[in-house]
Amino acid sequence: MASERITEELVRGHFKADPLFSVIKLEEQRSTNKRVIDLLQSASKSGKGRGMPEFLISFPSQNSNYLIVIECKGEIKYHESKNLDKPKDFAVDGVLHYGKELSKDFEVICIAVSGQNTTEMLVSSYRIAKGKTKINKLNSNELNSINDYIKLFNNEHFEYNLKHIDIVQKAIYLNNLFQDFSITENGRNTIVSSILLSLMDNSFRSNYANTEKSIYIAEDIIKAVDRVLTNRKVKNKAEMIGEYNKILNEPLFKDEVIKVKKKDVNTIEEAKEIITYIHKNIYPLVTMEDAGFDVLGKFYTEFIRYAGSSQSQGLVLTPQHITELFCDLANITENSIVYDPCCGSGGFLISAMKTMIEKAKNDTQKEHIRNSQLIGVERRPDMFTYACSNMLFRGDGKSNIYCGDCFNLETEITKNHKINAVFLNPPYDVGNVGQMQFIEHSLNSVTQQGIVIGIVQMSCAIRNEKELVAMKKKLLERHTLKAVISMPDELFNPAASVPTCIMVWEANKPNNGKETWFGYLKDDGFEKRKFKGRVDVKKRWSDIKEKFIKTYNNQKELPGLSVKVEVTENDEWCAEAYMETNYDELTTNNFEEVLKRFYSFKYIYQNG
Repeated sequence: MASERITEELVRGHFKADPLFSVIKLEEQRSTNKRVIDLLQSASKSGKGRGMPEFLISFPSQNSNYLIVIECKGEIKYHESKNLDKPKDFAVDGVLHYGKELSKDFEVICIAVSGQNTTEMLVSSYRIAKGKTKINKLNSNELNSINDYIKLFNNEHFEYNLKHIDIVQKAIYLNNLFQDFSITENGRNTIVSSILLSLMDNSFRSNYANTEKSIYIAEDIIKAVDRVLTNRKVKNKAEMIGEYNKILNEPLFKDEVIKVKKKDVNTIEEAKEIITYIHKNIYPLVTMEDAGFDVLGKFYTEFIRYAGSSQSQGLVLTPQHITELFCDLANITENSIVYDPCCGSGGFLISAMKTMIEKAKNDTQKEHIRNSQLIGVERRPDMFTYACSNMLFRGDGKSNIYCGDCFNLETEITKNHKINAVFLNPPYDVGNVGQMQFIEHSLNSVTQQGIVIGIVQMSCAIRNEKELVAMKKKLLERHTLKAVISMPDELFNPAASVPTCIMVWEANKPNNGKETWFGYLKDDGFEKRKFKGRVDVKKRWSDIKEKFIKTYNNQKELPGLSVKVEVTENDEWCAEAYMETNYDELTTNNFEEVLKRFYSFKYIYQNG
């Protein structure tokens, strides 16, 4: 006789093996969610008392209104009744019974599963919108990944936050592990990147578990990466291999035994465990179709959280919601050719690729975008390697990313590529004038009336240093300062905590007599959370961005949000200097907060 327990174990094993399992809560025949308990108080399939499905999947890290409900039956003959009116006896009937009740307060995906093995298993899936009675049957006859189910909720920011939290958690785990092996922060990301690329090679993926020595595994990783880069015809293969060769000198690979917490540890076993962990938990993330997620950038940000060296090196990776904002500010299309002269791990290029491919009309156009319309320069060999790897994960086999100094490569870049949009976050260690020189280089690199958008330190916009004023004058004489946007002070937390602004320039159109639109975006809705960084917990960013972009596109002036002013090189380029206060939004809490800051400052000043 078929056992329902076997079916349940198949379902349980499927979700526990999913790379996003750490961000869900899987409960069996119970729930700790009071809203769920209340809704199912009288929902027994027999018609009396409280009911509870076999499995409930929720997303507690997001305080979400989304649920996945699963019902199982051991025999496929009990998968679905003719009239869907026997919830106690049939899987489909039962899951829809619970789904209808839960949809009164949740968006619900209902999954019915029957069968004793994956070969004969029957799976039916449905979606019921919150507050609706209509049941939408989904075109799926198998158990899908958590990522696939998340996408069905059609909430990109919910999806982004979950993946962000998941990767941060995995980065913390690996970071602590690498710390035990005395691997440097930069070395940690190089190891992760090289393993991810090597896993794209079928031979390595199948055989690494059988390798006898850790140094052999490192050598096999390099050989696998070489094969992947050769097969993809990557033009900058030599530079990338040179960076990845550094892992051969890591104690984890070059020594057979090392001390970890005063104990001798065999490195071969540890190396295999790390590769297996990355294979099962991280590799699937980089191969997902979501082209806008900078996995390596997020790992790097987490690894250097403990380093204290990133800010002094001037390296600050741009958050994804800001790289996506740039695409909206530039209004890029499938025909845009986007350049980043200091591309870091490639975050701007990844977001641009995602936006452009979404607008592409056919596969030929998508291929052209990947091969010819994304250009980057990165001077640091390690970051250059991560950027190339990130693009490779997304199908950009040509990888038009150059390793070197963008100023020295300016002639080559402009000769080989007809760039019409530049996105950049220049290094902050070069100072105010240095950051504006990156802006100037970008304006020199675009075609007639191209657009340049850069996020720089606010000091670039407001300081009256002689050289800075001269640089700003030079830029205004040749180009138009279309907009300057004040950004949240802790935007780059934890890597840096400096006030920044976004400058939007139109190339080759003198600014003379034109007004600049100044925007105030100090509140992006993101909040700091321990071990998660800045997260859009309350899902505010989507509405904030929509209102802001609409105001920006129409160049409107709104109290508390935006103002238009004609400025010169001697003026402050920030909204705060000119914007009218929106008194309707001021509260007693605002007043009290200002008083607290004032008295704190006064105390420190007097007693410092």
